[in-house]
Amino acid sequence: MYKVGENFDKLNLIDFRLTIRFYNPSLENITVVEAFDLVIDEFGKQDMMVLVDNHVSDPKWCCDGNDGNGFFGDKDFDPKEWLEGLSNVANRVKGKPQVVAIGLRNELRGPNQNQQNWHKYMSQGATTVYNANPNVLVFVSGLSYDTDLSFLKTNPLNTSIGNKLVYEVHSYAWSSGPRSDWTEKPLNQKCANVMNGLTDKAGFLMSGSNPSALVMSEFGMNMEILDNMNQRFMSCMMVYLVGNDLDWALWAAQGAYYVRKNETRVSETFGLWNIYFRSLRYAEFPQRFQLLHKKLLEPSSNSSKSYIIYHPLSGQCVRVSNNHKLELGDCDWPSKWNQEGQQIKLVENGACIEAISEGSQVKLSSDCKSKQSFWKKLSTSNLHLSILDRQGNYLCLERESPTSPKIVTKKCICVDDSLSCLDDPQSQWFQLVTTNV
Repeated sequence: MYKVGENFDKLNLIDFRLTIRFYNPSLENITVVEAFDLVIDEFGKQDMMVLVDNHVSDPKWCCDGNDGNGFFGDKDFDPKEWLEGLSNVANRVKGKPQVVAIGLRNELRGPNQNQQNWHKYMSQGATTVYNANPNVLVFVSGLSYDTDLSFLKTNPLNTSIGNKLVYEVHSYAWSSGPRSDWTEKPLNQKCANVMNGLTDKAGFLMSGSNPSALVMSEFGMNMEILDNMNQRFMSCMMVYLVGNDLDWALWAAQGAYYVRKNETRVSETFGLWNIYFRSLRYAEFPQRFQLLHKKLLEPSSNSSKSYIIYHPLSGQCVRVSNNHKLELGDCDWPSKWNQEGQQIKLVENGACIEAISEGSQVKLSSDCKSKQSFWKKLSTSNLHLSILDRQGNYLCLERESPTSPKIVTKKCICVDDSLSCLDDPQSQWFQLVTTNV
């Protein structure tokens, strides 16, 4: 078996080998498998959890529909070899508590995919991992690049691994139609369609009399080109993840690759880190993703449920200022709310959110009978909180500006879902997020 340094020589990556020799000399003369162990052990020392994922059979950049790695029986995807590999890896990570899960296969796809063989081999794969290492969770992906598990509605997976079964789903800006839809179609309608599609193809697994675990194990955006398409897609994904309290994994952390498609030092534009791994590509990431890092629903909690009001475009949460007006801030200590009919009341004292006039900052009021305290969700996205002004026109909550935390009411943007309305409504997206923690 090749050693790490020899592998770099084989790929003519001499300068990278010299860099490893300088910074991590212990890595150069161990085998690739030993390096795999060393990396997992380091993750454990850093209190990180590890999901070991079977990505491709022929080591290459993933994924194309006809790359020979897409489905059981493809040129480079031998089911017998795959099962042996799952058993070997499951045994190898046994005794490493930081390894919490093993993914059976990434993004099944291609012209040969079919439900019959999916059921056959996924059942065998899950059983193989469980028999070798019953302590880990077993992640099971669907069809069509892991965007579709809808066939389980009528034909559940036949496996006996108890509560170790976890389904996974992926979603990108192109997973539900052309990328251009995010800017060329009404955003409220597009986002509603995407969220409904996710529920129809995967989210349904979390409901019903026998719900299953589900994780959004891959989603992401180009973090170098923060254009309207990427921002709109990401806001929509955050609404879905927060609204379902889904665990998630972002593609990707790495800023670059030693080699990718025969090119060296290739930048990963979807990567959280920059190409030198020294700073964040997307500086707003910590703020934008802050609520996604938090547990929102605790099954064992006896606390009453309430709401956090979340603004996905900024990643911030609504709180009450010292002068009893509403503003956006960090989600570490958001205000908690109850909804009684059309009134939204602060948990701690029962005061209601009340609008004053167009352009004015929204405030708390003890007069919950005022018509300016009756809020209604508008648009197909259900993300606009609105009131009727004295002239009978709807006004919606809105972040005053990207540099101001104030929450005001303004004329609602594209809430009638007209196909001709392509204005960006994200500043008016406010989500009532259920929590009991």
